[in-house]
Amino acid sequence: MTKRAAKIARGANERSGESTNLAIVRGRLVASPTVRVIDRHQRATTFDLATLVAGRRVVVPVVALNMDLPVVKVGDEVTTFGHVRRRFFRVGARTQSVTELLAEQIVVGASSKRLEKLFGAVVARQRELRSATLQRQE
Repeated sequence: MTKRAAKIARGANERSGESTNLAIVRGRLVASPTVRVIDRHQRATTFDLATLVAGRRVVVPVVALNMDLPVVKVGDEVTTFGHVRRRFFRVGARTQSVTELLAEQIVVGASSKRLEKLFGAVVARQRELRSATLQRQE
C-alpha cells in the first residue's frame, strides 16, 4: 500500500469538499456511552442508537472522537450528523471490521433551535459538495 493510500485508509483529510458521505441518524440511546482512550491522543466515545426503518428496529453504532457528549440517559432521543466509515481492527489472530457513524455533531433531545442549527450545518455541507468535483484516486 502506498503512503498516500495508507493515509487515506487511516482517515487523513487531504482535501475537504470531495466527499459525498453524509449521514444523519435520529434515534433513542440503547445503552450508556462507553469512553476509550486510543493511542494516548484520542478519546473515542461509542454508543448505539435504535431507529425504526420500515417498521423494524435497527441499531446504529456511533463513535465520537475527542468530543464531549452532553449528559444523556438510556432512552434519550439523540440526533447525530457525520459520515459512515468501515473500520478494521485485530482481535487475536483475526481481522474484524465494524461499520459505524463517525459523528461530527450530536444533539440530545428534540430542541428545535439545536436541531435547526444541526440541519443548517448539513445544508451548508451539501452546498459545498454540490460545487466540488470528485477526483479519481490513482
